[in-house]
Amino acid sequence: MKSNAVFYINEGMVKFLQVSMPKKQVIAADAINTANQSPENISETLAAFVKQRKLSFSESRVTILIPRSGTILRYMSFPSHNEDEIASMIDLQVGSRIPYVREEVEIDFQILSKTEDGYAKVAVVIIPQDVAMRYWKIFADAGIPVHGITISSIGLWLLYQQHAGLSDKPGAIFDLDVDRSEICLCYKTHWLASRELPIGFTQMQRDGYAEILNQWELTQSKISNDKPGGEVGSVYLVCSANRAYALGIEMAKAQNELVIKEVFLTQALGVARGFQWPKIITDDGVSIASLAGIAFSTELPPIDLIPRAVRETQERRVYQRQLMTSGIWVGLALISLGLAFSMGFLRTNIQLARLEKQLRDTKQEAFKVQDQLEKIHDIEGMISGRMIFSDLAHEIYRLLPAEVYLVDVSISEGHTLSLEGVATNSVDINQFQKDMVDSQSFSNVSLDYVNKRVTQQGEVDYFKITCTFNPGNSQK
Repeated sequence: MKSNAVFYINEGMVKFLQVSMPKKQVIAADAINTANQSPENISETLAAFVKQRKLSFSESRVTILIPRSGTILRYMSFPSHNEDEIASMIDLQVGSRIPYVREEVEIDFQILSKTEDGYAKVAVVIIPQDVAMRYWKIFADAGIPVHGITISSIGLWLLYQQHAGLSDKPGAIFDLDVDRSEICLCYKTHWLASRELPIGFTQMQRDGYAEILNQWELTQSKISNDKPGGEVGSVYLVCSANRAYALGIEMAKAQNELVIKEVFLTQALGVARGFQWPKIITDDGVSIASLAGIAFSTELPPIDLIPRAVRETQERRVYQRQLMTSGIWVGLALISLGLAFSMGFLRTNIQLARLEKQLRDTKQEAFKVQDQLEKIHDIEGMISGRMIFSDLAHEIYRLLPAEVYLVDVSISEGHTLSLEGVATNSVDINQFQKDMVDSQSFSNVSLDYVNKRVTQQGEVDYFKITCTFNPGNSQK
């Protein structure tokens, strides 16, 4: 079943929501207490949770949501509408606006609006690289595939867009949780601003609504000069437990012209047959608003904070698979072509006679035919030696450790094979060499060199291995 799965992770809890697509029905949801757990323990907890609930993500788009408070948000204007140009300008300017150097952070941005004079206003989201890597590693160690990392504000913005009949005036969506709240200001398809507040239902019930109303007023005034369409005209109070009524009354008293709509998510969202909301959501009021915005949306989140090192590794692996697949198919095509020509040439005098007649009748093509015959002889020699490229590719792929990447593969006459690659540690290189020695497909295996180099991703080992390929002994 195709689905959208969303995990929201903060310092004390991991929330989970899975929605079937395209039916858009909730099929799984929960909130897991991870207070005082190390990243390693959280990975173990998540792995156990997935196993216990028998969850599958083989056909899922999995997104990690991180709190708005865990990122830096900057609003910037640039004299361009081109995204590549804007990205370059951000790289040049962002260093002066954050307490990090560019290489220490992950950055993504969304164009919020464009003006007729060629300017674009963008929201730039910044997260320390080590934080993004820590989040990604938690889920990778738990065996959960991750397709994107974004912030909770994006989920609220997408949830706002899913409401029909959006006003011509700016609107706000209030995500009300047990121990915190988040305000996201929107204007039609534009995301204007967002703030996370350390004020939740628990504090509101204990101390009243004065502080959150004060923060709401500050939020509006902070961006009053940048809001298109005038003042905020409507507010969505979104919660899991039905507790927003009193806050709505207080907000209406303060701004009687404000249209206030309560959204009780556990009643508003469609659910699959047999599904029941867990009590921690329905009774305790743990919010799933930002998760629902991502899970019920068919759009990819416009902000993605997956670490650069992870993206580069994923892209390199995809490229290597494509390259190896292409090599296998080319090898098979050459072998098939060689068999088609050479077997007929060697086995039947009739086909030989036809070929000779064609050569006599097409003397103007003699040089071309001669070149083709030379290629045929090369293929015949290849076949006689049983140099099967697919066997070679299969055996290398079988032996290659996950953290070792080949950058060059070459083979010379006499089946002498040269492999050059890179690894994050020498242990994997030694294991690769040992496995090649143990394989019947290779002999005279020699590790020519291992050189350490320092890259942006850290210290890596470059190496070269030479050996003789024994095609007749390839393992299937």
